[in-house]
Parts: sequence; structure tokens; C-alpha cells
Amino acid sequence: MGDKVHRVIVSLTDTMHKLSSSNKNTPIDSDVKLMDKTTLLLRTRNGTETSKSARYYHQLQFDAVGYEDDRHMRLELSDMLEQMIRQQRPGCMLRLTPRRSHNIKLLTHLLVSDLDKILAKLPYQLLGINVEYYDVRKFDMVNMLLNSHRSRAQSSKRTMQTTREMFQWLHNEYAVLRSRATGDDHINVEFVLADGVNKSHQLFLSIYNIFDCTDRTDINDFFKALSEGRRSKSTLLTDCIKESFDPKRPTRTLITCEMPLDKESTCEIHKFLHLANLVYSSIGASHENTDTPKAVDSKIITKVSSTSSSSHSMESCKQPSQLGLINIPFRARPLNLSHEDYSKLASWYHRIDTKFSEVKLSMERHYNVQYRQKFLKMCKQLNSYRILNDKSGGDAHGVLMKNSSRDLVAAANYAEALKQFRQLEREVKRCQFSPTLTTYMSTKNYELLNAEEALQQQEITNLREHRSRI
Repeated sequence: MGDKVHRVIVSLTDTMHKLSSSNKNTPIDSDVKLMDKTTLLLRTRNGTETSKSARYYHQLQFDAVGYEDDRHMRLELSDMLEQMIRQQRPGCMLRLTPRRSHNIKLLTHLLVSDLDKILAKLPYQLLGINVEYYDVRKFDMVNMLLNSHRSRAQSSKRTMQTTREMFQWLHNEYAVLRSRATGDDHINVEFVLADGVNKSHQLFLSIYNIFDCTDRTDINDFFKALSEGRRSKSTLLTDCIKESFDPKRPTRTLITCEMPLDKESTCEIHKFLHLANLVYSSIGASHENTDTPKAVDSKIITKVSSTSSSSHSMESCKQPSQLGLINIPFRARPLNLSHEDYSKLASWYHRIDTKFSEVKLSMERHYNVQYRQKFLKMCKQLNSYRILNDKSGGDAHGVLMKNSSRDLVAAANYAEALKQFRQLEREVKRCQFSPTLTTYMSTKNYELLNAEEALQQQEITNLREHRSRI
């Protein structure tokens, strides 16, 4: 997961993701495309764009992106907790969401399943867990800051000995507490651990659920100020979380930007992902300001002189993501796009989409041909031609024989379509919109690989099924 103290991930929650293999056809796919485990494309539009206008994508990079149940996304949570325990240092998780929604499954994974697995492989024994819940309201300073006995008695505090009790608290008491809350959630978790010599350790994990983030100025101002090295306007929430970003004593923090994918999300996703981009870029910039006492020339970031021998400068150019600068919109793209530019982009996108559809269709026909040929060969090898001449099969053997020339045509068409697609890819690399379109071509290549893998798997499944029947 890397050694970054602050990590920003974008987690997509989609109930249909695991239930349907065709989730790429969901409406959200027209605006967001996942490229790999750290990069996504966000569709942007000019002011006069209609539904048929050019599709212009902005590349955003984070420490991790994906669906919440993806293995690499789960590892982000468990790694944060494991590093906390190994290093005996406090931790923090900020969960940002565009709605007032909770994620009990995430908390259960982190505080129950992951904790059990981590303690099973480390030399520590869990003695107890102390949990305190706060409703962080913007103007309610009494809620957290009063030290009176009455105030403390009203706080929702619970002591437990096992993760089983934690599970019960999450699914029962916590559900009641959050139903009454009106502000953001703060769950302060204290783990009491014992090592091999019965020495106890206390570790603290602060978990914040920050709701309705798309229209909140306090969160925007906080992270903008963080990148500029200045203080933001003080609110109860920002006063609570700012300790995690103290440059002198930073706390290991995982910022989870959780975006639900449904019909309503099309109105929220652009604002929310721009906020996530701000968070990631601001943290990178704040780290750069802390680690580098002198200002870094912007030319060093975007261009390496041919006469330069500085290995540090080379590393700065090779690894811009470490400086938080990867999210500038396609560094080599035109800064101001005219209507003519958008028209040209639309033409390029149309060419790519058309050729992609041709390749995908010819690929499907080609693999259908391969399956038919392998099935016939399997029948010959098993001396089972009778299956082709029974009442259910009819004149299948004759059909297979007659289609042999058509099969050759299908293979040739696939090879030609693929050749033309590769030629288009070379043209894209030479055009003026290369940074934007090359990224889009990468997504199409990735989709072709997935489609080919699915066809191969289906072919294997079908052959096994028919073999068992022969």
C-alpha cells in the first residue's frame, strides 16, 4: 500500500456490481470510467454541450480507486489498521460521502473482521475495546468540549472485551445512535492490547463520517488552506480533524471518498469527484511544501532538461503522483478548447467508438467460429458423430461443413478489424489531442481484453458442458 501517511481513495458503492456482469452499461458509465486500480476518467462538458456533443474526459488519479468490495480497496483499510498496531501509533479514517448515508459493512470489516485477522498474525492479545460516539454538530460546542460530569454521562460510551461485542454494538446500539444524530459522526475507538510480556498498550483510532460533502464550504476551505499552508476558518469538525494533518506530528490517515452509483448519483458525481481531487492534490501539495524547503520550479515538474544530471529532478518528473500534481487536467492537452476543438474531439471519439464496436463484434464472431470448430473436432476425437445426426441435432454436421468457408471469413474480418484499430491507435498518438485520446484508447484496449477473456471463459464452459453430454 506504500508508506504514505495520508492516503486518499475513491470507493464506488454499487449494489448491482456483483450481481450483473453488464454493469459497464449502467448510466454512470458514461461519466466515469475506471482505468486501473489508481486512475479513473471523469467526463467533463463545455457550457453548450448537448447529449450528442463531444465526450471530453479528465483523468483523475488517487492512491486507490475501485468498488468497495474489490480486494485492493479492502486492503487499504486493513493496511491502515495493521500499520497502526505494528508501529503503536494512532490512526484516523475520514469517510466523505455526498449524502447522509452510513456504511455499517465497512465498519464491520475494519473493526471486526480485519482486526481479528491482524491480531491472529501479530504477537498481541486484545484485552478490550472502548468506544465513544459523538454527534459532531457545527455550532454545538457543548456536545464535545464540556468536561462536566453531566456532559460525559450523556456521551455514548461503551466498553467491551471482544470483537463479537463490537459487532453487536455496530449493528444494534450504533444504529440507534446515528438515527438520532443530526451532524457528522465521530467514533473514537481505543484498542487495549497486551504483548508477550503482558505489557498493555492503548491505541486510538478516530473515525469520522462526514456527510453531504458536495455543498460544504468548510471541507473545501480546509483542504484548500492545507495546500497553501495557511489556517482555514475554524469549525468544530475542522478543529477535530486538523490534528491528523499536523506537519510536525502527522497521524496515519485514510480518506475514503465514498460515491454511491445509482440514478441520483449522476447529479452529484462531478462535484464530489472534484472534491476528492481537491483533497488528493491538497495533501500532495502540503507534503511537498513540508518536505521541500525551497520552492520547486514548475519547469522541473513538467520538463526535464537534456543536460540535467540531477537524479532528484528525474525522480520528480517520473513520479509526479508523489508530489500530488498528477491530477492537473492532461498536462499536454490544450489549455483552452474552442468549439472547433470540441468538434474535432467528437470526431476522434466517434472514430474510436466505431472501430471499437467493429473489433468487438468481429471478435465475438471469431470466437463463436473457434468454439464451433473445436466442438466438431471433439466429436471426431470421441467418435461421436451420432450426436450430430440424431433428431435434436438434425443436419448439424452438414451445417458445420458448409460454414467452413464462412469461418475463414470471420477470422479474416477479425484480423483486419484489429489491424485497423491498431492503425487508429498510432494515429491517435500523433494527433494534437494525444494525451486525452491516448488515455481513452487505453480504456478501450482494457475493455477489449476483458471482452476477450469473457469469450474465452465462455468457450471453455460450453466445451466442458458438451463434453459431459457426449
